[in-house]
Amino acid sequence: MTVIDDAVAQDVRTYAAQVRAALADLGTDQVDDLTDGLEANLADALADERRRHGGGSLVDEFGPPAAYADELRTAAGLAPTAPSEPRGLRSALGAPGRAAAQRARHVLGRLRATRWFPPVEDLLVALRPAWWVLRGWALAHLLLQMTGSEAGSFWLPSTFAGWVLLALAVAASAQWGRGRWRTGPRWHRALLALSTFLALAALVLLLTLPDQQRWQQQMLDDAWGSSATAVDPLDGVVVEGEYAHNLFVYDADGQPVDGAQIVDQRGRPVLVDSGPDGGPGEQTDWPDGADEPVHHVGAAGPGGQTRWNVYPLRSMPASGWRYDGDTGREVVVAPELARAPAWPFANAGGVRLWGAPDASDEQAAPAPAPSGAPDVDAATPGGAPEAQAPPADPADPAADAADGDAAPPVAP
Repeated sequence: MTVIDDAVAQDVRTYAAQVRAALADLGTDQVDDLTDGLEANLADALADERRRHGGGSLVDEFGPPAAYADELRTAAGLAPTAPSEPRGLRSALGAPGRAAAQRARHVLGRLRATRWFPPVEDLLVALRPAWWVLRGWALAHLLLQMTGSEAGSFWLPSTFAGWVLLALAVAASAQWGRGRWRTGPRWHRALLALSTFLALAALVLLLTLPDQQRWQQQMLDDAWGSSATAVDPLDGVVVEGEYAHNLFVYDADGQPVDGAQIVDQRGRPVLVDSGPDGGPGEQTDWPDGADEPVHHVGAAGPGGQTRWNVYPLRSMPASGWRYDGDTGREVVVAPELARAPAWPFANAGGVRLWGAPDASDEQAAPAPAPSGAPDVDAATPGGAPEAQAPPADPADPAADAADGDAAPPVAP
């Protein structure tokens, strides 16, 4: 007998002894009848390669000895033993769990006694590797979410560390499911509770992940669509990322132009401020030491219409306005309070406009020839210059008839 065979035989003897101890409340004859051939059956179960927990212990295959003893009682039509209630706070806290486990074992024993459940149990046993993978995936998913290694909802990790954690979790789940790890009763209960929790977590993840991913994709699509949609620009003039509050116009010679009306290429007024219904402008300032705020005021246009594209804009304190109940508008009641702003420069410097004549070009132009001098280009073919008529006397009234018009009559 090899060392392995001796270890298997020892496990069989230990397990069978514990089963008989759980049946000790019955008579000796009943115990012998229930456990007749128990060692041989357990040894055959360990040797069967098709067993549910291939490579596992007898506890993995048949459950704790007490549970196996209860199954023997149920199969024989005997009532299961009432478990002795341990004392203490720890036992009291674990009582609901023990009661649920007892009921589950009882239900499982009754199901195994039916005709339809054993084939279903065999199918579930054949699908155990898929459950091992699913359990490891659920464990890795929860760990990645708790550590913040993966953002949003995901089916598979997107990082190398996530894939490593997933592989380790699946391997650990499979090794425990195959019975490769021997654990004590305390660790066995802890791992069983963890497995139950992971089963519930896997179910929740499978049901919620599709909706979470659809919601996340919808959020991305909305964000992309809003960024790709053109936004209507607002009125105003932006200089170096800051809205201008007033405009100052200088002419080509660099001189200030007061009251310049500025429009765009389509004749629309260019606004940096506009009051509601012609009232005070939206730009409000409260100068240091002032008793009241100051607002921009537009210029009066034809028909009393206020124009806000006349620069520079004037400012007027709040006391210069009054609300008109008839028109529902703020109207100017003290126009003498309007103040013009200070110009940035007294002279902005002259500029040369493209297409305008340059002063240096005008000075370099040749002077015209005197009207009485002969024009060589106008010479006759014979080479002699044409005779030029003497200039008319400006005082001579007949000079106005040079174009064929009759001279006005001379006063007597």
